[in-house]
Amino acid sequence: MKDFFKTFRFRILLVVGGVLFSFLLRAIYTGGFMPLLSSAGGMLMVPISSMSAAAGAAIEERFGPFLSAGRVHDENLALRAEIQDLKEQLIDYETVKMENEQFRELLEIKERNSDLIFEPATVVGRTPDDWFGSFTIDVGTYHGVSLRCPVITSEGLVGIVSEVGHGYSKVQTILDASVNIGGVDIHTLDTGILTGSIPLAQEGRCKLGFLPRESGATPGDTIVTSGTGGLLPRGLIIGEIDTVEMETSGLSLYATITPAADIKGAKQVLVITDFGGKDEDAPALSGEDPEPADGEGEE
Repeated sequence: MKDFFKTFRFRILLVVGGVLFSFLLRAIYTGGFMPLLSSAGGMLMVPISSMSAAAGAAIEERFGPFLSAGRVHDENLALRAEIQDLKEQLIDYETVKMENEQFRELLEIKERNSDLIFEPATVVGRTPDDWFGSFTIDVGTYHGVSLRCPVITSEGLVGIVSEVGHGYSKVQTILDASVNIGGVDIHTLDTGILTGSIPLAQEGRCKLGFLPRESGATPGDTIVTSGTGGLLPRGLIIGEIDTVEMETSGLSLYATITPAADIKGAKQVLVITDFGGKDEDAPALSGEDPEPADGEGEE
């Protein structure tokens, strides 16, 4: 053992120990002992923190969608509920807007025709194989509608009620060949019979026939209802004359008419349920069975 203290190795350990002891004394004297430990700890923590951050990022990338699936699902449900609520608000807005527009048109027509009584209606169905554009509306006898009631828009005459139920009615348009209505040219005061045909209906037009040969009717003239027979009120706008031609018989003229109303595109209409001079005994529509008199048809 005594020989070890005399060896070169012991001398080296003694020198290293002395150096370390001198550093320790200096650190204690200058107050830098804790910073020294802190620095050493920081050197150890840097690689550990880097490894931890890398591991956390990898876990987030791999398992993040699964960990956040519940939150995303809840957010989607909330957004869907919000979208549905906005859709309902939009529907309510469009409904109110449509009703306001209809009431405005009704008021304007009412101001022009104080004796007319209206029932607003919505077109709820159209007959797909009908050349003349007949349709069904959502009002009937419960709303005061009866057979032969005129159906109009703010632009003009659309047609006549041909069938009526408790809560619905069917309407034949003025393009229909079975509808005959008295019309008058407001420029010349010449009168004729408004009717339709398949070729004209395909073009969205109808015909005013039986005009006098000497009639001065010209394209652009406005045609309105004549009011004869008590079937329709006088002065409802029908449309404008496109052409004036001689009938094949050579005895009278006829004019082709473009209706003022959008016959095949109307969605909101007004049914005239009553008016001054209405005749309940007005002739039936062409093809309509007359109503039996009291006692007829009963056994």
